[in-house]
Amino acid sequence: MLVAELNRGGLNAGMTEFQEKLRQQHENSMHKDLEKLLSTTKGVEAEITRKDFEGFKQLFHRFLQVKGPSVDWAKINRPPEDSVCVCVCVLCHLCDISIQPYERIHAKGLPKDIASSLNKLAVVKLNGGLGTSMGCKGPKSLISVRNENTFLDLTVQQIEV
Repeated sequence: MLVAELNRGGLNAGMTEFQEKLRQQHENSMHKDLEKLLSTTKGVEAEITRKDFEGFKQLFHRFLQVKGPSVDWAKINRPPEDSVCVCVCVLCHLCDISIQPYERIHAKGLPKDIASSLNKLAVVKLNGGLGTSMGCKGPKSLISVRNENTFLDLTVQQIEV
C-alpha cells in the first residue's frame, strides 16, 4: 500500500482487508484440521462426524463474523458478600444459599459431618460464552460433545471423580 493511499483513508480499507484475510485464514485452517480428523473415521461414524463438522463450520463462520467482544466484562461485578441466591432448580431443593468468599468458608474449617455438607453442595460452572457469541441458542450444557456425553454429563463426571 502506498503512503498516498494511507493518507487518503486507505488505512481503514487496508485494515478491513487484512481482518477479512485473517478470518479466511482461520476458517481455512480449521477446515483442513477437521478434514484430517474426518479422515480417521470410517463408515457410519464418518457420516455422523461429517454432519457434526458441517454444523460446527457454520457456527465457526458466524463466530468469525462477529466484531468486538460479546460481553462487556467491565460491567460484570461480583455479587455482594452475604447476598442470597434463591435456587430455581426443582431437582436440588436448595433455597436461600449465601454467597461467601472462599477465605471465609475456609476459615470456618471442616464440618464434623462432611457427608451431610456434601449433600448440600452446589456447583456453579461458568463457561466462556463462546457458544452464545457463535449464535447457539438454548442450553449449551446439553450439546453432545464426546461419546454421546453432553457438557453437563462431563461436568457431573468430573465432580464424581
